[in-house]
Amino acid sequence: MAALVKLAGWLFGKLGVCGLNGALIGALAGFLFGALLQEHAAHIPTTAELLQIVALLTITCWLVVLLIVGLWLHYGASTIAWPLLLNAFLTVLLTVWFNNIIRIAEIAGLIGLLVGILVGFILCRFCGRLPDRKAPHG
Repeated sequence: MAALVKLAGWLFGKLGVCGLNGALIGALAGFLFGALLQEHAAHIPTTAELLQIVALLTITCWLVVLLIVGLWLHYGASTIAWPLLLNAFLTVLLTVWFNNIIRIAEIAGLIGLLVGILVGFILCRFCGRLPDRKAPHG
């Protein structure tokens, strides 16, 4: 067990909150889309079906991570809700897109994890470059 904890610390220890949230969103979205691919292996979804899948997975992953990070880990659900929704949408969209191209259900969760880390890392870098906004005086 100690080796697993060290491996997780090495893999995820340097990621910011956005990257960790993205990893969780991507892994969940990839796992769920992989299960869908496994169940309906012969079906090639249309663009409209893929957009419906993206919408449902975005809401599902957003709510799950909002519950875990915002409430259970006390980051404040209202504080992270909108940035987390953007992270969830981009991560789910790219995860579904990549997995639909590759169509290997067994690695869909891993692909989602990697996509989520990348999206979260990019969002962390982008947010770090925005100018500080101060509350209006009133």
